[in-house]
Amino acid sequence: MRLLLMVVAGGILAVALVVAVIVVPALLQVRGVEPPLPDAAELRSLLEVEDGPVRLRYVNTSSQAIGDRTLGHTVFLAEWANGDVFMIDAGMDREQAAAFGELMQTLLDAGEARSHGTIAELLGPEVQRVKGVAYTHLHIDHSQGTLPFCEARGPGARVFQTRWQAELHNFNTDEGAGIVADSCLEPGELSGGTILRPEGFPGLGLVGLGGHTPGSTLFAIPVDGQLWIFSGDITNTKQDLLTHTGKPALYSYLMVPEHTGRTAQLRLWLAELDRRPDVRVVVSHDLTDIEASGMEEFVRP
Repeated sequence: MRLLLMVVAGGILAVALVVAVIVVPALLQVRGVEPPLPDAAELRSLLEVEDGPVRLRYVNTSSQAIGDRTLGHTVFLAEWANGDVFMIDAGMDREQAAAFGELMQTLLDAGEARSHGTIAELLGPEVQRVKGVAYTHLHIDHSQGTLPFCEARGPGARVFQTRWQAELHNFNTDEGAGIVADSCLEPGELSGGTILRPEGFPGLGLVGLGGHTPGSTLFAIPVDGQLWIFSGDITNTKQDLLTHTGKPALYSYLMVPEHTGRTAQLRLWLAELDRRPDVRVVVSHDLTDIEASGMEEFVRP
């Protein structure tokens, strides 16, 4: 009995040490990031920018059923009249997608994951038109596909990151940050204040969010009189955003340390934006809602 108690006590101590050394610093880090948010008028001013994007499409790199929804690992493509394309997120390769899918099956009783290919495979020759790349955040399921992208693309594309995304990393983003830093992507320049503008891509706006990760970033893209707002993983489904539903405590405090006060603020802010007739908020993983949004799906020529 004494041996059993010692083993249990040792296990508890080990967990406590992990929490103290790894989780607590990540929680403190993300809670220190609260950039100012633009109001609706500032965001909607992007609709008036000349020579803005002319087309917006999504690419479904892998998918998995969870209840009545479909979890997707989507990549978004904004296109300008000159043919330049700006890519948001990069998905995963087949091996990483399979591993991620198995984790979701274990944790959430999800269905079998289906990888549809890397972003490089799905884009085919169109990969050469991608001139700008950015990430809603640097978790591996949003960034690992940078590797096959660079193998296919080679040099010639720039990456745009807020200072929080470029500088603040933790145990959940270190790997993704390393992939981006060592990739083919060349640093791009951002200008502006609350809404950051990437050089060479008029009409596109970036906003530092925090909340989910220190580097979580929003993208605002005006196309044909509608402003599309890409909110990343602030919520996992659009319904959670609209009903102001947070993530489970185990997730937000241990698995992926979040600033829950900030994510609550962001849910309310994003839901208010989504109520405007010319604004549509997109949640990265909610493939069911993306398919219903009217956004065009990319089909390889």
